[in-house]
Amino acid sequence: MKTPYIKHLALAGAATLAAFAQDAAAQCPNDDALEENDTCGAAVVVTSGTTSNLVIYGAANAGGIDNDYYVVQGVPDGSAIQIDILFTDDNGDIDATMWDDNACSSQVDGSGSTSDNERLEDINNSGGALDYYFQVRAYSGDSDFDCNDYSLVISVVDDPCTNPIVDSFEDNDACGTAASLAAGAHSGLWVSDADADYYTISVAAGDILTVDALYPTVVGGDVDLRLYDDLACTNEVDADTPTDGSTDVTWTNATGAAATVVLLAEVAAGDGCNTYNLNVALVPDPCLQPGQDDSFEDNDDCLSAVPITSGFNQTGLFVHKNDQDYYSFSMADGATVTIDMLFDDDTSDLDIRLYDAASIGLGTCGSDSFGDWVATSTSTDDDEQIIYTNTSGSTMTYYLRCYAWDSTSNAGDCNNYDLMVSINGVDPATVFCEGDGTADTGGGPIACPCGNESAVGAGEGCNSSLGFGAVLTAAGTNVVANDDMVFTMTQGRPNQPSLLVQGASLTGLPFKDGVFCAGNPTERLEVVFLDANGAGSTTVSIVTEGNLSPGDTRYYQQWYRDPGGVSPCGSGSNFTQGLIVTWM
Repeated sequence: MKTPYIKHLALAGAATLAAFAQDAAAQCPNDDALEENDTCGAAVVVTSGTTSNLVIYGAANAGGIDNDYYVVQGVPDGSAIQIDILFTDDNGDIDATMWDDNACSSQVDGSGSTSDNERLEDINNSGGALDYYFQVRAYSGDSDFDCNDYSLVISVVDDPCTNPIVDSFEDNDACGTAASLAAGAHSGLWVSDADADYYTISVAAGDILTVDALYPTVVGGDVDLRLYDDLACTNEVDADTPTDGSTDVTWTNATGAAATVVLLAEVAAGDGCNTYNLNVALVPDPCLQPGQDDSFEDNDDCLSAVPITSGFNQTGLFVHKNDQDYYSFSMADGATVTIDMLFDDDTSDLDIRLYDAASIGLGTCGSDSFGDWVATSTSTDDDEQIIYTNTSGSTMTYYLRCYAWDSTSNAGDCNNYDLMVSINGVDPATVFCEGDGTADTGGGPIACPCGNESAVGAGEGCNSSLGFGAVLTAAGTNVVANDDMVFTMTQGRPNQPSLLVQGASLTGLPFKDGVFCAGNPTERLEVVFLDANGAGSTTVSIVTEGNLSPGDTRYYQQWYRDPGGVSPCGSGSNFTQGLIVTWM
């Protein structure tokens, strides 16, 4: 509500008085051209159509309250009148009353909402023409109401209930006598509270059906739509019961076969009748077209989850609200997984939930009940993320559920997404075959060839001429598809050659100055020249050179020269400790 301008002017500086005066004049101009229409007896005649630039004053105006009266003459018997008073409530609330006599004593309608605009309406069933008088007034409970402007929109139309229309689809008054309705526009239809309309519509597999109804609000009842996916009209799949002159229902045929639905158009009991137009649209649902799914299907539940590992990074995945996606991965105790699902929420909102292996046995994997999942991300914005640490005390298998939020407010039924999974705190390889005398590949502890064991727990190979053993480490992931594994040797003899060896089985043999544990069949993967610090890394594709496939377990060591007759056992070469890699 605007504060009276006189209060503002009293507080304004001289420099702003002119601006306030202009604002006041714009908000509270001189009265409109239809004055003086301040009483029922002085009501001004108005006709169908729009009348603008009208002004009304309230209690805070210096001249006092100034209500407006109008009359619409000669509304025929059987016709309806609708009067809309359009204004902005922020400038002052307006109310209205309508009578069907010239003394303004026989009220037929009134409107006193607390928001923008008011509406008056009535149907003339008197048997003769009527003059309708109405008042537009400032809300009496607002002592700060200064002034407001408004427009009138007046409509006079025939009452469709007086002269019912028998449209071309009658008699379609029951579910069992529904008339066939084709796609496209259908006009000049009629429905009453005693004569509902039923239609059957054929919907091809994978199509979206949308039916829009338009009807006049100036007269008659609101036209409601209901949609059923069975010919007995028992299973309602959508409904719309608005009051704004437009209604729509929609249904997606995800049955996999052509289907017939039944549309009901009705007017609520006691609301009379109305005319209406229908528009029926059938378009293919992009979420249900053949070949729309991704290459990981069918991964529709926990038992059919696709195994993935750290480093999984896949774009262009697809999920539908009726076809969820599941993935599984293992994570060691203490490791932390970061899961990022990237998508555009405007297409459809997607969510993710994480379940542990125990949920399979309990039958709760995939459940939405609180406590059945271990982590979740269900925002209503773009993208989702889960960061979760395994604190179970042992290696655990987890199941990731990716799904479209199934809600009537959701933007759509399906969406594309990118998925990235990264597990930190777990090395891609496991150390074995240490040169500290503790190595055991099944036949008991293995000593170095000449008592040249490295320090227990150092994780090195047998001691070289440098007085300590060499170390082999792995970086990257153990994912065949990623092919990003790099082996690095450190603590070797500077500026000497070395050879990365891969074995397919375990062995345990003192050999040269070290212990060799990468058993047959063995592969020589790459010669690596060590730098001045005795370090060097592989550059070749380990997957290609090692002929690797998911599920393979392989054993790796680096064999390096230790020349000059000074190596502990005099053989001139040695081995790092070993690494075990299980490829995914």
